[in-house]
Amino acid sequence: MRVSPETKVFPGSPQPAFIAWTKFDVHSYDSEVLHMSSHTGTHMDAPCHFAPGMQAINDISPSRLVSQAVLVRIPKKANQLIEEGDISEDIREGETVVFSTGWEKQYKSSHYMTRNPGLSGKAASYLVKKKVNAVAIDGPSIDVGFDEKFTAHNVLLPAGVPAVENLCNLDRIGRRRKKGNSEEGTRFTLIVAPLKLVGASGSPVRALALLF
Repeated sequence: MRVSPETKVFPGSPQPAFIAWTKFDVHSYDSEVLHMSSHTGTHMDAPCHFAPGMQAINDISPSRLVSQAVLVRIPKKANQLIEEGDISEDIREGETVVFSTGWEKQYKSSHYMTRNPGLSGKAASYLVKKKVNAVAIDGPSIDVGFDEKFTAHNVLLPAGVPAVENLCNLDRIGRRRKKGNSEEGTRFTLIVAPLKLVGASGSPVRALALLF
């Protein structure tokens, strides 16, 4: 997701601001000061975001930032939960599970940040039991918009499972392939590159899907 002063942010968070610090015609180079939340745009939540004392974003091993991922397409509408029974794919240990709900198409709507679909507590617990690497979604939160208790966050992050939120362009990833008489989820290599912000609870990321 592009980050600019117009980027939508979680209610209560500051709008990104890029403040000119030097100018080429004065200092012979350009630079900016960035003012924004560490959870702006496409970003990763570190475990310490909801579990103080656990891993900060700089503590997450680089080996977890490049992972095998499975795309789970579960179309959902406003405030709909992703339940454990919705996850029909064979989730493998160590994979990153990427949920494509179609909510990214609502980005321009006024309720993008407040009525998004998200994981139920049971679905989050199921993923923890499967020992996944991380969980990602094409909406502003892994929690459904009305959930003020942040149920999924409070299941995944204390278990050491980072979350990646505000993914986009998931429709560019190939559809499911046939395997015999059944379908299997599209698998690919996912690269999630956060800044190494010491002690921070999250970071904007550049997320890339490598398809082979």
